[in-house]
Amino acid sequence: MTARHHHYLSQCYLKGFTDKGNKKSKLTVIDVSELKYFKTTPRNVGGIRDFNKVEFDGIEVDALEKDLANFEGQAATAIKRLRESQAFEGETRDTILNLIALLSVRSPQMREHFGNYQKQILEQMLDLSLATEERWESQMDQMRKDGHKLSDDITYEDIKEFHGKKQYQINIRREFHIAMELKMIKNIVPVLGSRDWALFRVNAESGPFICNDNPVHLAWIDPESVPPFFRQSPGFGLGGTRVYFPISKELALVGEFDGKEGTFDASRDLVTVLNSGLLTRTYKQIYAPSLNFEMFWKDGSRLTGAEFLKALRA
Repeated sequence: MTARHHHYLSQCYLKGFTDKGNKKSKLTVIDVSELKYFKTTPRNVGGIRDFNKVEFDGIEVDALEKDLANFEGQAATAIKRLRESQAFEGETRDTILNLIALLSVRSPQMREHFGNYQKQILEQMLDLSLATEERWESQMDQMRKDGHKLSDDITYEDIKEFHGKKQYQINIRREFHIAMELKMIKNIVPVLGSRDWALFRVNAESGPFICNDNPVHLAWIDPESVPPFFRQSPGFGLGGTRVYFPISKELALVGEFDGKEGTFDASRDLVTVLNSGLLTRTYKQIYAPSLNFEMFWKDGSRLTGAEFLKALRA
C-alpha cells in the first residue's frame, strides 16, 4: 500500500522534543494561528497528504518518499550518535548538515511562497508578450516553426482580453517544487559545511530547547549594521549571519563564519535567546516537551510557554 501522508518534518527529528524522547511519547504543540495548545505524538504533526508524491512515467509515485525515509533513518542514527557523544564531527556532522539543508527549504509554506513568486514572474512574461500585436504574432510564428499546433480561431484581441480579465489560474506542479528544492539543498550543504559549528547542551537550570515548523533559523548577527533593504534577506553564504538549529530539547547547533567550534554548556539566558529567535520564524506550530520552556517577550520580559500563549491570546 502506498503511503499518502508525508512528513516534511520527520518523526525521527521531532521525537527529540517530546516529553520522553521517542516517537510514541508526546509533544506539546502550540498552534499560534488558533491560539491553543494540545499534546500529540510526532506522527500527527509536520505532515500533509502527498507532499512528496511524484508523477512521472516510469517512476513510482512514492519513490521520493522512500528515498527520504532512508535518509531520515540515517539522520536518526546521526542524531542518536550526537546525543551520546556530543561531538559534532565526521559522518555525524555531514548527515546533520544535510538534514539542516533539507529542513531549510521544504515546507508547505515555502512552496506557497515560492509558487506565488513564480506566478508573478509568469504574469509579467505574459504582460511583455502581449505588449504589442507584432510581438505576440512573432512568438506564435516561432512556436509554429517549433512544431506546436496552434488554433487560428483565437485572435490577439481575444488573448489580450482573456489575460486582462484574469480568466485563468496558474498552477505550479509539485514536481517543479521538488526539483527546485533538491537543487537548493545541493547548493546549501557546502555552504553549511564551510561554517564553524558550536554545539550547545542544556542543564537542569537552562533548558529545554524548543522546535517549530520552521526549525532552521538563519539571521544576521548584527542586523542594525545591515542596510534596511537587506535585513529581511540573509543568505546561507553571506558573512555576518548565524544559522541556529535545535537538535533536540537538550542540544542545539549554532553555525557562523569565523565562529567558535566545540561543545559548550548553554546558560539559561542563551537558551531563552535562541528559543525566542526561533519563535519569530514560526509558520504555525511550536513543539516542546511541555509548556515549561522560556522565551523573551517583545518588551524584554521572560515568559514560560504557558505565559507566552496567554500573552498571544490577550
